[in-house]
Amino acid sequence: MSEEVMIRVKGLKKSYQIIDASKVNESRFFKKKTEYPVFENINLEVRKGDILGILGRNGCGKSTFLKIVSQIIEPDEGTVEVFGKVASILELSMGFHGDLSGRDNIILRSELYGIPREKVLENLDSIIEYSDLGVYIDNPVRTYSSGMKSRLAFSVMVNVDADIFLVDEALSTGDMAFASKASEHLKDLVRSGKTVLFTSHSMNTIKRTCNRAIWISDHTIKMDGPADEVVDAYSRSINDSFDETVALAHGGSSSAQYRLATFYRDGNGVEKDREQYLFWLQEAAKRDHPMAMSDLADIRMSEGRTEEAMQLYQGAAENGNYEARRKYATMHGDTLDELNELREIMKGFTESGYPYDLYNYGNLMYKSALTPDDLQEAFDYLCQASDKGWVDADLLLGQMYRDGKGAERDMDKAIAYLSSAGDRGSSKAMSILADLYYDGKYMERNYEEAFKWYMKGASIGNPKSQFQVAVMLSAGEGTEKDPEAAKEWFARYSSSMVNDSRKTAMDTLRARRGDINLSNDLLKAMSRSNHPQSMTTLAKKYRDGKGFKKSTKGAIDLLSKASVSGGSPRTVLAEMYLEKNEDGEYNEEILRLLTSAAEYGDAAAMYRLALLYKDGIIVEQDTDGKYRYYMRMAAENGNRDAKDIVARWDNRTARRKAKKETEQS
Repeated sequence: MSEEVMIRVKGLKKSYQIIDASKVNESRFFKKKTEYPVFENINLEVRKGDILGILGRNGCGKSTFLKIVSQIIEPDEGTVEVFGKVASILELSMGFHGDLSGRDNIILRSELYGIPREKVLENLDSIIEYSDLGVYIDNPVRTYSSGMKSRLAFSVMVNVDADIFLVDEALSTGDMAFASKASEHLKDLVRSGKTVLFTSHSMNTIKRTCNRAIWISDHTIKMDGPADEVVDAYSRSINDSFDETVALAHGGSSSAQYRLATFYRDGNGVEKDREQYLFWLQEAAKRDHPMAMSDLADIRMSEGRTEEAMQLYQGAAENGNYEARRKYATMHGDTLDELNELREIMKGFTESGYPYDLYNYGNLMYKSALTPDDLQEAFDYLCQASDKGWVDADLLLGQMYRDGKGAERDMDKAIAYLSSAGDRGSSKAMSILADLYYDGKYMERNYEEAFKWYMKGASIGNPKSQFQVAVMLSAGEGTEKDPEAAKEWFARYSSSMVNDSRKTAMDTLRARRGDINLSNDLLKAMSRSNHPQSMTTLAKKYRDGKGFKKSTKGAIDLLSKASVSGGSPRTVLAEMYLEKNEDGEYNEEILRLLTSAAEYGDAAAMYRLALLYKDGIIVEQDTDGKYRYYMRMAAENGNRDAKDIVARWDNRTARRKAKKETEQS
């Protein structure tokens, strides 16, 4: 983008006179007017190559600003300097004659832009083709929809030779295909050195089209910066503001009505009020808001109004709500009876007190919830599993707090739970956290935190995170710009994309007793892409000297990198640390590594923890409590050695019981 200034605004002020209802003359014929400020001291520079999006509520002055720039209206104070020829689409009907055809209006509007008639006639066919109006081009413009007028107006502007283009909502009407084509044309204009000012209520259009945006609020520019950052801040202000939401809800916005319902439900900016919650939930549901219909259906289910709930679920499902589809389908046939039976079975398992049993039941209740009570029960059991350290429980609780599902939305708690899961190796938690910080949808954007979590995910082979790290290093987002490091991460991403095929090739070579060296080369390639399972396998080979020169240091280095991921890498690293050092002491990391791996669900870690408590290594000896607790967990999660030990315990118990019964009889 050039530093050349195309538009310079200094000290801009503009007011309109409006009728003041509080100052009506007694005669009621003469009404006094008052000054209403639109802008107060606006300062702005727009440079060559900018596609500047202009955001703000209705009445904030977006269109007025463009009209001042195009010199249609004059400011009250200040200066507006424009350096170049201006072309604009500010009013879709401006320059159109309703009784003339689209073809005739192309000629008429082009002449308003100062294009010679000969030039217009020469390009007429291409303008008509660009408009996509087909046979309607010879119909009177008064018969056109607003979208058709928009397409016609934009098609004329495509042929205008100007330096600055002003577009007011032109891409917000008409079909999506034309809007996409028009958006790309604006980008082409900028690539050729033009400048574009663009207003829209569509946040996605602003993000997709503009490189820069300003947010107009309270008669001034509230924010000026990269388009995605300004859009996110503006969207959050709308979503988080109770007053803004009330205004939009009363205006008929179903999304605002649903949001207002959640405000009353959660006490966000207002006292909790169940009556108001239900009122606005029903208002949003009447307008086919899918989440509102699904939530209202849950309430109707809890009230025993099954038929009404079914209708609401069906409506939400038809509007694309995944949860409603599941619930609607569940209520057909024998599925509900089967589900209730499964719930009873899984709930019975929770009597063990094992964290995975608590999590599995909570997860089932969450996924199969039909009522708010179901979600509450899911939340309660997941909290119990979380209290016992189960990583997946923290992951799901973080998502529930983020979505306000089963718990009031609380981003601080969401971040805390997701961070706990991410720190203990959950790749999914890392990805969710990175996206939350990067997208800025639920909270203020933080590129540094986003980069940190993307890097964690990238370091354990997550392809999406690897690509994002490369992009952020290229752009210097959240970290220092480093083109060489970016190239390395792009290469790792590319390598990760073929790891499944490498794994297939390795398995085939082993099955056919193929070239072991070739298999090892494939394993090393997977390890270089940060694939944790391959890094762990390669580390074991270095540790044991199988196919490679034995190297304890090489094994530990690989496992240290892989242990960012939870589970097996941490267990294997802890096993290597179980040998005493030169001072006759154990590495303090052993307990942390094994505990976190066990909480991630690794059966080998559970088995090793059991042995630590049996032998009193690092921890206080506990042969009855934690030894048996972890050994049974290891057995139930598939560890063979643990299964043998537990089987002997149970056999002894069974023999004693049988002997006692025999003696009593």
